[in-house]
Amino acid sequence: MIRESIRKSYIGMNKEFRFRGEEPGRLENFSDAVFALAITLLLISTTPPSNFDQIKRFAYELFPFLACIALIMLIWYEHFIIFLRYGLRNKKMILLNTLFLVIVLFYVYPLKFLTKLIILGPVAYLMNEERILAEIQSMISGKDMGQLMIIYGVGAIGVFLVLMLMYRYALQKAGELELNEIEIFDTKTSIRTNLLMTSVPAISVILALIFINSWLAGPISGFAYFLYTPVMFLHSRNVDRKRKELLQALS
Repeated sequence: MIRESIRKSYIGMNKEFRFRGEEPGRLENFSDAVFALAITLLLISTTPPSNFDQIKRFAYELFPFLACIALIMLIWYEHFIIFLRYGLRNKKMILLNTLFLVIVLFYVYPLKFLTKLIILGPVAYLMNEERILAEIQSMISGKDMGQLMIIYGVGAIGVFLVLMLMYRYALQKAGELELNEIEIFDTKTSIRTNLLMTSVPAISVILALIFINSWLAGPISGFAYFLYTPVMFLHSRNVDRKRKELLQALS
């Protein structure tokens, strides 16, 4: 139902791209089930509250939970777009999709752990929740933050690298899929976009390795993710300009 609503309203899509996978197959349905499992893991990893203090603790965890859901849904959406655009369901695509889903499931717990540190800490501080702050401070030492950023970064690299490989495979099948000029442009753009999405966590991992076992590893490798804003802004502006020029040339 969600797939159908997004497809009909062209949410975040280029209307010039023809859909070759409008009817979801078993591969997409299985993938959706894995994404649902990933979201479920975010919930069942939380201990059910048995008193009011734990109820408040559970309520505060809503903030990191929503952040995790947003990131997982962004990844799901990119996966959805690939199968909607190209409809590829051969052995190579099944292999890449399986690898992708394995990485997504691996990515869930590091993602939740990191978002709890980043989001729940400031929220607890603003609300003056000393117990929650003490619990967060006991979750990890400053020297171990570098290792956490490496684990998280490897997961992020894996997700976007496999998405890039899926788009690259679709480009290799351009003749078979009868991709036109604008569709080839959009496919190449998606390849570059996912490469850029891979490069930022790669930089973060490298910085974490350089400062490993130092309290500087966490802050420095974490700040690397702020590179996403200027990098993706410049990339998006450049792509929009070139795409408009191509559409004008083709019209």
